Amino acid sequence: MVFVFLVLRMPNLLVLCQGCFAWVEPHSRLCPECAVEIDLERPDLDRETLDRILGRPLMTLGSVRVDRRDLPSFGELIGTSTGLLFVPRLHRRLNGAWEEVAATRIPSWWPFQGDHTSPRFLSWLRQPLTGLPASHSSATTASQKLDQISLTERLIENPGAFFAERRWIQSMNPRKRMVSLNRAPLRSITLIDETDEGTLYASLNLLSQKMANSDC
Repeated sequence: MVFVFLVLRMPNLLVLCQGCFAWVEPHSRLCPECAVEIDLERPDLDRETLDRILGRPLMTLGSVRVDRRDLPSFGELIGTSTGLLFVPRLHRRLNGAWEEVAATRIPSWWPFQGDHTSPRFLSWLRQPLTGLPASHSSATTASQKLDQISLTERLIENPGAFFAERRWIQSMNPRKRMVSLNRAPLRSITLIDETDEGTLYASLNLLSQKMANSDC
């Protein structure tokens, strides 16, 4: 699966890696995150397989910023039974080009502003998509319910999204408003808490408990 960007501030070519489930810019036909060979001729994974890999949604963790260059860094974090799904905060221009909303001040059309708790998030997802402007967030094009299909759609329809599988996360190191996810041999991920409450690390610990309970 390939996206060609029309916005010059982003890479011109992004591919959804089938090894680490992240949108990446290939380097010498290798994924920069997991070093798996990227073959543009390889068929995409079917949605049933992606549904199984992404698991069941358990909770939302609010706004975060991912410490990385070139790719979208501001977005929302969703905890599932098998890992963490990052959905970038994107804006689609009238000409079809994607651009990142790279600001802590959230625009009025972004549905997650203010209250990042799960009930409000889920309530918004279940509302009919009506009255949207022609230029809107990519997140509003996903399905209306936070189910397995919606997780898959959010991954494959939001260039810059990624899914961090639980099985690769070895430890979490908090430092002020940052949390580093150690994923050796994969690259570590540093998440910066953008919520007003600064509860990212506590939410990640709560998610770990929910994951353990979901295994029972």
